[in-house]
Amino acid sequence: MKKILFIIVFGFCLFCLSGALYSHDSLEGDLDCKKCHTCDNPSKDDFCLSSCPRLDVAYITEKHKLKEAPDSFVIGEIAELFLPVVFDHKKHASMSEMGTDCATCHHYSPAGEIPPCKECHGGEKNPNNLRQPSLKGAYHRQCLSCHREWSHETNCIVCHLPSPDNIMSAEYDSTDILGISHPKISAPEKKVFHTSYEDGDIVTFYHSEHIERFDLMCVDCHKQENCSYCHYFEKTDHVAKTEKEVHAICNDCHKEDNCNKCHDTKEKPPFDHATTGWKLSKYHKGLECRNCHPTGKRITKMNGNCNSCHSGWNMDNFRHEVTGLYLDEIHSEFDCEDCHTDLKYHNKPSCDNCHDDGKNYKTDPPGHR
Repeated sequence: MKKILFIIVFGFCLFCLSGALYSHDSLEGDLDCKKCHTCDNPSKDDFCLSSCPRLDVAYITEKHKLKEAPDSFVIGEIAELFLPVVFDHKKHASMSEMGTDCATCHHYSPAGEIPPCKECHGGEKNPNNLRQPSLKGAYHRQCLSCHREWSHETNCIVCHLPSPDNIMSAEYDSTDILGISHPKISAPEKKVFHTSYEDGDIVTFYHSEHIERFDLMCVDCHKQENCSYCHYFEKTDHVAKTEKEVHAICNDCHKEDNCNKCHDTKEKPPFDHATTGWKLSKYHKGLECRNCHPTGKRITKMNGNCNSCHSGWNMDNFRHEVTGLYLDEIHSEFDCEDCHTDLKYHNKPSCDNCHDDGKNYKTDPPGHR
């Protein structure tokens, strides 16, 4: 019986692929063949399909947050064979943050609240339109595209529980593979790479520093990654990469830096702001980088003039003691520019506006420390 069923299913698939059911006539004049195929004469032996454009930025109108997502929901019914699928949406959504976010599944989604899948895929099945499958077809296309990528199997029972008596009732099984939380991925403090670069074969990458100090998100570097990146059983860590591929991610921020910025003959110490020519004072040391360097922009050298960040200072709103110098009663009545010429605080204070006897703020401070 199983053999007969297999022959029927196999024959049906061949019939479909031959074009008898999936005719392209309805697409003629509506869609350029090159939109889907990479060759001039696609066939059932070689579809030469191009990658799906659903994840292109052009089709993503709004990025959504994980907190907007429901915990789980029930996906359709497969009559007589399986129980409905209880889809652990929250865990899948949290995993998607490593890659393309919600757009991994919610493609062509308009701005605002994400519509349910059936709003676009709920119509009648049209075998001549492969661009918009039915709801079940869309679910299977979406799920299998990820699951088969790393498992290479089409195992229905991973998602579907067999129906014992054709009664469709869905219950969430916390012991199921989709109900198991992924173990926490601990980020390394640093990674040391040994390269073939002769003038500096060692690259020291401080991972935690890039996340905690430079305020980078995981997806800033880990782009287009999914489960198969770690779980693909045929994957090897020794895949040769071009020099351009190796440096691509780092170049997003370090494009203008020379090789010695990262490469050395020994391990480099963590970042020290003094190496930029600006040693941070004790008041700036406690600040986050983004307090001075805007988020979303490449960090560049800033103007050393205090006025570039601090404007509108006067004796009424500025506590001079934060500099470490408590002004005496006389000097506390002065205006800032009396000592700080042209309000340029990065220059040394001058006593010449009031004193002509050679007084110096270091030897004759206008207060006490």
